[in-house]
Amino acid sequence: MKIRKILLVMLVLCVCSSLVLSAVPKRSKKYANLEFKKGDTFITPQIGLNKYAIPFGANFEYAITENIGVGGTIMVWLWSDFGYKQSLIVPSVDASYHFTMLEVDKLDLFAGVGLGYAIYSSDFGTGTSGIYIDPFVAGRYWFSDKMGVSLRLNIGLIGDWGGVGGLLGVVFRI
Repeated sequence: MKIRKILLVMLVLCVCSSLVLSAVPKRSKKYANLEFKKGDTFITPQIGLNKYAIPFGANFEYAITENIGVGGTIMVWLWSDFGYKQSLIVPSVDASYHFTMLEVDKLDLFAGVGLGYAIYSSDFGTGTSGIYIDPFVAGRYWFSDKMGVSLRLNIGLIGDWGGVGGLLGVVFRI
């Protein structure tokens, strides 16, 4: 299982680095209002892409520089197994680096890491809560200067709730 995680992390790093190295630096500012800029604030309601239970939640991000954003994410999983209700609430703080030097119109590509605490509850009484680390790669495609779509792929590395997942959301610049 750990070998799979390591291989997956290596694959994600290779894909991200190939995107960065193959892109040409931006020359024109045709869509300058759609770029990630210092002072921008984003909120993203999102659902998870998962095979077991479909999580839902939201992400908040504030651009502290032209490349660095900080914020938080909260996701909630609710499911029932063999008649027992279970829930997982996962708040995290996130930091991300946005590849603003890439010449890709209407697209904001970024990578980062989240640090959070998984809070598990069950009628059955098994399972654990705990700290987790969640590296991610993501992108936003802007339809207008205020609204776009977001896709985030994450890899939980530490804790009982680790694994690979994805989040799909609608992002709003506020």
